[in-house]
Amino acid sequence: MTRGRHVAFAVGAAAVLMSRSAPAGTAAVEHPLHSAATSANYTFTVETGMLTMTDGVRVAVTYYKPVPRTAGETFPAILELLPYRKDDFFYIGDYEYGSYFAKHGFAIVRVDVRGTGGSEGPLPDREYSDAELADAVEIIDQLSKMPWCNGSVGMYGISWSGFNSLMTARRKPPALKAIIAVHASQDLYYNDVHYIDGVLHMDYYAHQMDTDNALPRSPEYLLDEAWRTNRFEQLPWLITWFRNQRDGEFWRRESLRFHDPIDVPAYLIAGLLDGYRDFLPYVCVHSTAPVIAEVGPWNHAYPEYGAPGPNYEWRERALRWWGYWLKGIDTGILDEPRLMVFVRDGHKPSDNMKEVPGYWRCDAKWPIEGTTLNRWYPAGKRRLDTAAPAGGDAHTLRYRAGMGMAAGGWWGEQTPDMRPDDRHSLVYDSSKLKEAIEIIGMPRVCLRVAADAPLYQWTVRLEDVNPAGKATLVSGGLINPSQRLSRLDPRPLVPGEQVVLTAAVHFTTWRFKPGHRIRLSVANAQFPMAWPTPYKGRTTLFTGADTWLELPVPPAATLPPPVLPKPEGYDEAPNAKTLHSRGPKAGVHRHKQTGRSIYTTRIGDAWAIDDKRFHSTEFYRWTVKDSAPEHAKYTGARMDHFRIPGNNLRLRTRIAIESDEQFFTLTITRKLYQNRKLAGNKTWSERIPRDFQ
Repeated sequence: MTRGRHVAFAVGAAAVLMSRSAPAGTAAVEHPLHSAATSANYTFTVETGMLTMTDGVRVAVTYYKPVPRTAGETFPAILELLPYRKDDFFYIGDYEYGSYFAKHGFAIVRVDVRGTGGSEGPLPDREYSDAELADAVEIIDQLSKMPWCNGSVGMYGISWSGFNSLMTARRKPPALKAIIAVHASQDLYYNDVHYIDGVLHMDYYAHQMDTDNALPRSPEYLLDEAWRTNRFEQLPWLITWFRNQRDGEFWRRESLRFHDPIDVPAYLIAGLLDGYRDFLPYVCVHSTAPVIAEVGPWNHAYPEYGAPGPNYEWRERALRWWGYWLKGIDTGILDEPRLMVFVRDGHKPSDNMKEVPGYWRCDAKWPIEGTTLNRWYPAGKRRLDTAAPAGGDAHTLRYRAGMGMAAGGWWGEQTPDMRPDDRHSLVYDSSKLKEAIEIIGMPRVCLRVAADAPLYQWTVRLEDVNPAGKATLVSGGLINPSQRLSRLDPRPLVPGEQVVLTAAVHFTTWRFKPGHRIRLSVANAQFPMAWPTPYKGRTTLFTGADTWLELPVPPAATLPPPVLPKPEGYDEAPNAKTLHSRGPKAGVHRHKQTGRSIYTTRIGDAWAIDDKRFHSTEFYRWTVKDSAPEHAKYTGARMDHFRIPGNNLRLRTRIAIESDEQFFTLTITRKLYQNRKLAGNKTWSERIPRDFQ
């Protein structure tokens, strides 16, 4: 799955490589590049076609193929399988990556998931369906037997195609020799955008998907009976996600965490400002095949353009990875450190940094050998101490459902000063540090708490407080206490009863500087990231031996840092261009007198392909009032406008979600106009019981 699918339209990046010197006593060493794997000596062709699956359904394919330089020369195939419409929405971005790898002697094969884009068949009933993954295995087999293929196939991608690369690797298709997974997941319930950390999250991605899934097949865009039956009238995925509010078979079916480890070599990339970063340490530990891993400071994007920087040209390393596994060239890729991590230097809060201070460090593998766990305890007078308090205090917090907007829409964004959220949280600060403390990994928290209602959420934020008092978000995590005994069998809280909650904070790196303070902030609302729980009231945190924060502190780096290649830019599709790309732009509104919180997001994109014009606009709104947390609401509108000669299509989807104490009410309306005449109109309305959310 993908959050913020407009990654396809992002272009360009900063080229600064290192903004802080490497640790003392190390020397920079440039890793060698093997010319046979990385030279860009090929011209290439772009071809479209169809592949027929065993059940007769044909899936749409675009091939970016190198032109042989010698008679009989063959190439590896690298598959990317997505539902994101290769002929319109993702064409520009696909061309940028397809052309790059094709010029270096690898054939990129971009396929639309069945039932989406240009592929035939009904829309699958879910992400990562049995049909999608069975198709992936079959496509890999067919590609390996193509006359232009050398028999070796790779699979790669960011987000959705990173997810299904891992899932396909688990199925062990014989021709699949290696994968590259960027911003993926090992746990679809806890580590995806539907139930972040086990807590309901209404992401605009869901609205995007349920709009675009209703579009007709490309490139003809016919509004025939097949379109109506297979796409427009198919049940929106959003309803299915709300029908599955607790962990179980639906989510675990394809989650790596609940299956055997993969044994296909994997190159993994994560971002410290991406919501899916926790997959990387998990796969590093549990894979039985070679793994190389990189964690940079970016958001949900590739390393050469992700924000904030520093950026680098990861595709050079990818060429060496593919060259080793798919061409049999000894590129030296496995002779180098298997882990590269960007360690962020403590900095003031900002939601628009171009580049983060810090440095790259290399380690032999994950976990980093010699890492120690540094434990801190909340105490009286809102202190954070290294020793557990002898007694214990009870700190009470009033639930304000609309607080938390400074942290943004998920655990993966640049954030402003966190003090507006901290004012309505339980905040514990260390003394000013005398020496720097550097962390790499997943901090953990343990909280002894009690509540006056059967369901609340807890949110924990790790922050850096600079000498001026400004607080920068380092990382965070949500806790659904109903899952404290079992994710599969949630239980309500007993009002007044003390319970102990433990949870991981999302993977992070940070260097707390001397003179700064470490802050643990604890609250019961993280709006709009977490859908508000329905009861007004208070919760209590008890300090003592059972309430602590644990920080993973690695030893000083001993390996030389890398010298990373600068981003190279892109080949532009000769028949297409981006007209504009705006957003996502967030709006935060908090009315102190009424206690109403409003969070909005706007997005707008326009692009041209040949004589076609495409335009997409989106507006999403989340609202809640502190005095009525049960009545939270989401409303959204998305419009896709395709101006094709002789066929002007305009698809509008509106979604409204409202909650009360016991139910969610979902209303989804699709309307498609062809040449200004209504060609399709469908509404779903469903009332779904709240299930510990």
